[in-house]
Amino acid sequence: MKFYAHTREDGQYQMVSEHLHGVADRSMHYAEAFSAGYLGYLAGILHDIGKYSSEFQHRIRGNPISVDHSSAGAQWIMRDQTVRDYLGNTRLDLYLARLIAFAIAFHHGGLKNYGSIDEEGSLNYRIAKETLASWNAAWSEIEICRQDWSAIKKSLVSTWNKDHPAWSYSFLGRMIYSCLVDADSIDTRDFCEVTDNQVSPDRQLPTMADLKNKLDNFLVQKFARTPHTPINDLRGKILAACERQAESEPGIFSLTVPTGGGKTFSSLSFALRHANQYGMQRVIYVIPFTSIIEQNAEQFRIALGHNAVLEHHSSFNYDEYEENYGLNEVRRLKLGTENWDAPVVVTTAVQFFESLFSVQRSKCRKLHNIANSVIILDEVQSTPRGYIGPCLQALKELVHAYHCSVVLCTATQPSWSGLGIHAKEIMDTPTPDELMDAFKRVEVVVYGSQTDVVCDQQIFDWMKDSEQVLCIVNTRKHAKLLYDQIAEQDLEGVYHLSGRLCAKHRSIVITAIRDRLQAQLPCRVISTQLIEAGVDVDFPLVLRAWAGLDSIAQAAGRCNREGRRQSGIVRVFYPEKHGMPSRGWLKETAIETQNTWAYEKEPPLSLICIHTYFERIHGIRDGQVHEITDAKGIMDLLKSKNANFEIPYEDIADRFQLIDGNMQTIVVPFDDVAKHLIEQLPFSNYPMVLLRRLQSYTVQIYQHEFVELQRNHLVKDVEGVHVLTDTSYYHAAAGLLTVTDTPEYEVLIF
Repeated sequence: MKFYAHTREDGQYQMVSEHLHGVADRSMHYAEAFSAGYLGYLAGILHDIGKYSSEFQHRIRGNPISVDHSSAGAQWIMRDQTVRDYLGNTRLDLYLARLIAFAIAFHHGGLKNYGSIDEEGSLNYRIAKETLASWNAAWSEIEICRQDWSAIKKSLVSTWNKDHPAWSYSFLGRMIYSCLVDADSIDTRDFCEVTDNQVSPDRQLPTMADLKNKLDNFLVQKFARTPHTPINDLRGKILAACERQAESEPGIFSLTVPTGGGKTFSSLSFALRHANQYGMQRVIYVIPFTSIIEQNAEQFRIALGHNAVLEHHSSFNYDEYEENYGLNEVRRLKLGTENWDAPVVVTTAVQFFESLFSVQRSKCRKLHNIANSVIILDEVQSTPRGYIGPCLQALKELVHAYHCSVVLCTATQPSWSGLGIHAKEIMDTPTPDELMDAFKRVEVVVYGSQTDVVCDQQIFDWMKDSEQVLCIVNTRKHAKLLYDQIAEQDLEGVYHLSGRLCAKHRSIVITAIRDRLQAQLPCRVISTQLIEAGVDVDFPLVLRAWAGLDSIAQAAGRCNREGRRQSGIVRVFYPEKHGMPSRGWLKETAIETQNTWAYEKEPPLSLICIHTYFERIHGIRDGQVHEITDAKGIMDLLKSKNANFEIPYEDIADRFQLIDGNMQTIVVPFDDVAKHLIEQLPFSNYPMVLLRRLQSYTVQIYQHEFVELQRNHLVKDVEGVHVLTDTSYYHAAAGLLTVTDTPEYEVLIF
């Protein structure tokens, strides 16, 4: 009998032996990046051994029967004799064999818990279950190579965290799994999808040296076009410091630069030089929110070329990319997003961190390409504090065991030492203190308190009396109320920004705002805090509802940004009840801001106040760091399993959700393109292509809001997608409207 692994539409078959050797070679190559090449090889050569059963061969020839082909390799590698023959005879070798078994057993359905023999679906259950199918025919075609890898194994284990060995062990398991599923996906795609294979046949990607030189030339021209102002001179010094410090040994770095200091390109310059210096293959730029990722990715494309930059997030607009770069480039991009195979990757914090803790095959596939990279985390202080412990532990693991360097980039640095991180500050000359003084462009004035709120009428008067003013509030509801009040006055240049607008709509509004500011026209903007995350605008007056000190500092970065005025004004006000959630993160951080200012008696945005604020919210001052920064007990799950390395992958993934899972996504027919895509959905043979294009037309809402829309028949299901049926509920300025005015207690999206 001939043993087939895959069949394609033209009737051609791929042999199992061909597939296994192809996957093994590729998986081994990937895993060599972190000294686990032999483990990657074993996972690849064994992953589809079960396809040598007669049952599977009947199935691939058209018999619609269910066959478990992925337990076979996992069971074989866990045999005592197999472990001794191929890995060694120590307890560690058994544990390493278990990681290979994890990868093989779940290379289709996603990682599961180690579990018990009674926990259906777990690894222990899969290994212990009886397999009726015989796949012994494999040994007539496959010979498993043996390797003396004792020295490499010693090197591999030497990188493990001695205090948390189960953490390092679980991380290695994810990486091996990533190598296998990516190798399996590519080998299968190359055989089955000839058209897609032709799009990216071993394409030549630019090297780090190429990109460093391109960026250098771009920045020379950029600075040549800018006037010699004190702010621009400081930006030049910041860039010079980043270029100088790029020669430092790999590790964890902090980059403390005030908002408006040009840290986006300066940090990229550091990363490209550092990667080139130390033979790293990739730069991963992690941005906190999707609202600014398109802006940064496009800037990088202009500087480095579009073939160097991969943009990966939940709302990427493939239509616009195709219009600018062509269909083949879009298809190359869509293939690349699956495994981050590009020199520069721009992604979101949610994509990055949830992938590191995920069990899904599609999310884990990219993990091995994080190894040997420079990772820049922009506005890192925005990481939810309940998850910052596991996030920092993951970053330390990437640095110590996977040849990565990390840049923690923000204007308001938390106390890294208090959180157990040793970070080398990049800014040596000028220092962060000197930069803070030099970039002082605003005066912060505080109005009101918890017992003395500032009414909406006062905010309205401030905005009416100023032709260019930005007001940032804490809730969507408050933004809508203020917008409605100001819009009634028929004032010129009034705009609303919040998560109620789809990404396509937000982009249009932000462009209009920038154009009016540039032309010195009246411009009054009411926004939620999404505008604080890197949106490049410059107002003479900014109003900020009381919030965390880091948010207030970000808001101040939208005021007198270019230093054109002697000083801008930032008015921090304590809002009415509907403008301040009664509980949750925003409320807690607002209280800590008030306590910090009362305690320190220093200027509101001083580094002393910022340091105190972060020590308070992260529990450093009261010895509650672990309880606060690992609120879901993710690290405890691994500590409790140290003895036998019984990793509960599913439990970890269930606990790690940076965004509230109890949200619903609504597609809005914002323009003719969106309407056309929605109409095509029921008839498309490739719905995922349409869904990707519709991502820029989505709005996330709370569950109770979704229920009300359903109850009033305002949404319909189109091929599993919730679509707004009544366009009158999508306001031309305010975005998606709600049926009820249920108060918002916690703001997780903006």
